[in-house]
Amino acid sequence: MKRRGSFSIHGLLLGIAVLTLLSGGARWFILGGSAVSGRTHISFWNGFTGPDGIVMLRIIEDFNRQNPDVEVVMQRIPWATYYNKLTVAGSDGRGPQIFVSHADALARLRRAGFVSDVSAMTQGNNAIEISDFDPYVMNYLSMEGDLMGIPLDIHPQGLYCNVDMLKAAGFVTDDGKARAPKDRTEFLDLIRKSTIEKNPKLPEKQWGFAFTYWGANFRSLMPQFGGRFLDESGNSELNSPQNIEALEFLQMIAKENMAPPPDNGLGWFGYRTKRVAMVWDGVFMLGDLLRLNDLDYLGAPIPQIGPQPGTVANSHVLCIKANLNEKEREASERFVKYLSDHSLEWAAAGQVPARISVRNDPEFKKLQVQSAFAEQIPHMIYPPRTPIIFEFMLELDVAVEKVVRGQMEPKAALDLANTNAQAIIERDRREHPEDNP
Repeated sequence: MKRRGSFSIHGLLLGIAVLTLLSGGARWFILGGSAVSGRTHISFWNGFTGPDGIVMLRIIEDFNRQNPDVEVVMQRIPWATYYNKLTVAGSDGRGPQIFVSHADALARLRRAGFVSDVSAMTQGNNAIEISDFDPYVMNYLSMEGDLMGIPLDIHPQGLYCNVDMLKAAGFVTDDGKARAPKDRTEFLDLIRKSTIEKNPKLPEKQWGFAFTYWGANFRSLMPQFGGRFLDESGNSELNSPQNIEALEFLQMIAKENMAPPPDNGLGWFGYRTKRVAMVWDGVFMLGDLLRLNDLDYLGAPIPQIGPQPGTVANSHVLCIKANLNEKEREASERFVKYLSDHSLEWAAAGQVPARISVRNDPEFKKLQVQSAFAEQIPHMIYPPRTPIIFEFMLELDVAVEKVVRGQMEPKAALDLANTNAQAIIERDRREHPEDNP
C-alpha cells in the first residue's frame, strides 16, 4: 500500500514535464511566437566571440528598442566550429533567419541550398544603394545573377607597428611622429634596426618582425607579385612564377633569421607584449589591442615588397535564410539594412566598413588603424570563390609552413600544393557536375 506523502519518482517526473511545457510555452509567448505578443522573433548567428561581439550586441539592443515589433537574438559560435553547425542547422531547416558568412565561404553555403537572394534589398524605395559598395566586392558576392548577401565590412591584412620601436629606429616624419615603412627597402631596414640581442637593459631579444598566420602572410604578398589562386578555367595556379617569387621573400626572412624561429611562438603575442616591432595581420586583431593600456601602436598598409601594392582581404557578409515567411523576411531585411546603415559603429570594433560613404565619413577617418588599412582596398584580392575553399586553403597553408620551417623550397612546396589542390578540384567536379568550374 502506498503511504500518503511518500516520495514518488513518477510524480516528480510528471511535475518536471508539466513545468517544462509551461516554461516553454511562456518563452514562446514572450519571444513573439504567439499572435498575442505581436513580435517577430529573429535569430542571428555569427562568430563574433571577442570584443566585436560586445559591439554587435549593443547595435542589436538599439535595433530592438527602435523596432518594438521585432526581437533579434544573437548566438555567437566560435569560427572553428561555426560553419559545420550552420550548415547542419541550415540544411535541415533549423538554421537562423540571419547569419554571417565570410565572403569566401559563401559558395559552399550556397551549394547547401539555404542562402537566399537579397537583390531586392538594392532596389526600390528605402533600398541599400549598390553603388555605395566597391564593384569588386559586389561582383564577388553575385553568383549566377543572385546577390548572396550584403557585405558588412572588409577586413584586409595590414601592418601593425610599435610606435616606440619605430622612433628608436629613426622611422619618423619631419615633425617627429612615428611612420611605418613603405617599401621593401625600408621594411628590411627597419627589421635590422629593430632586432636587438639580449643585453642588461633588454632581458629578452627584441625582433623587428615576426610571422603571425603564415598562410595569410603569404597571401598578403600574392597580389603584389601578380599571383593568383586559380586560372580563368577554375584550375589551380598556386605554383605560378609570381607566387613562387612571393614565397621566396618569406623564405628569405626565415632563412636570414629576420623573424623568430617558427617554434618560438612569438608572432602576435610577441607584438602585443612589446618584443616585436612589426607584424602583418588582419584589421580584426585591433580589438585585442584596444584592451591594452600600455602599447603605443599604429596601422599602415603592408609595405610594397613586390612590383605593385596589394594585400589579401575578406568580408563578413549578412545573409538571409531561404524560404522565410513574409513577416520574418521583412524583419530580417530591416535588420540587415540597419546593420549596414550603422557600420560606422561596427568599425569601432576593428573593421573597415564595406560602404564607401561610411569610409568617407570624417568620423571613420579618425580611426587610425582602420582608415590606414582601408587605403589598400583598391589593390586587394579575395580568396578564390569556390565551394572547396577550406580544403584548397589547407594545401596552400601546408606549403607555406614547410617553406618557413625550412623543410622545402618554395617551388617544390607550391608544386606539391598545386597538384593536391587540383586533385581536390577534379574530385569536386566529378561529384558536382552541375556546378560551373
